[in-house]
Amino acid sequence: MTGTKRMNRISSELKRTISKIIFNDMNVEELKFASINHIKMSPDLSVANIYFTSIRTTKPELEEIEKLFRLNNKSIRMKIPKYLSLRIVPELRFFYDDTLENVFRIEALLNSIKKDEEAT
Repeated sequence: MTGTKRMNRISSELKRTISKIIFNDMNVEELKFASINHIKMSPDLSVANIYFTSIRTTKPELEEIEKLFRLNNKSIRMKIPKYLSLRIVPELRFFYDDTLENVFRIEALLNSIKKDEEAT
């Protein structure tokens, strides 16, 4: 099995596991508004960069959720072996995933350019 296949498998299983932990094992209501989008594993599988989105959309709300992930990082990490058998549980790093916002912003810019071209 190549490293990439293994990284993808572990990242997928870790995504499912962390989602379960957030919804079933954590008593932090604000984290339940977050959804894990994807996880990028380091080549040696020691670090997992976890990207989340949320139905909360204001900057202060998103910053609060990111802060709660940091504060509960150790607790989440310690619960992973309950669901997933890994030799070493990776270090978890949480980041807000603004990809969708960027897509909407670029689409709006392209539409604006198209309207300007049609008006001339």
